[in-house]
Amino acid sequence: MKNSTLLLLGTAIVLVLTSGCRSSSLKTTPLPDGSATAGSESARRAPNLDTAPLTSGTGATGTGVTGTTMPGDLPNDEKLLGRDQDRTHFAADTVYFDFDRADVKAAQAANINKVVSAFKSLPPGHDLLIEGHCDERGTEGYNQALGERRALAIRELIIKTGLDAQHVFTKSLGKDQPAQAGHDDAAWAKNRRGEFILVLPKKITTTQNSQ
Repeated sequence: MKNSTLLLLGTAIVLVLTSGCRSSSLKTTPLPDGSATAGSESARRAPNLDTAPLTSGTGATGTGVTGTTMPGDLPNDEKLLGRDQDRTHFAADTVYFDFDRADVKAAQAANINKVVSAFKSLPPGHDLLIEGHCDERGTEGYNQALGERRALAIRELIIKTGLDAQHVFTKSLGKDQPAQAGHDDAAWAKNRRGEFILVLPKKITTTQNSQ
């Protein structure tokens, strides 16, 4: 009888200990979306916070292209329509380029500085047009694009001096308007260029009412 009692008591103790171990095991808690539970592999991963789609805003282009035209097009900004142009004002400050290059050489930087200094001394209302030109070699399309890159390279340097970008426009003429006739290195060197054209203030017309 005593042995039976001890056996029952031992069994009861084992059951109590086993039940206590099960109750102390980790309890999992469902996440709000129900997709994973605490302690699971997916729950331990760092959350992905980069799921929102990226959108392009106005800063994608910036002000660096303000007033720029597509290759071969006339400046189509209404600001330039109907205004006279002075092609002699900066004729001595033309920038020349190496063959098939659009980067401004250090030796040509002085011309750009002269243009900027002179332009800043002008009264308000003037604008600056930069024409990009190429020599006769190459296709029409390639030279139109190269002329635009040359004009834009000059424009970028001008803007870096502090000149308001809204006053500087570009235009590519490709190989359509050579400065010097000829089919040799001397002529080609003169035709790979960027010219500065001063756009004069818009004329103000006044009308008088008849009495």
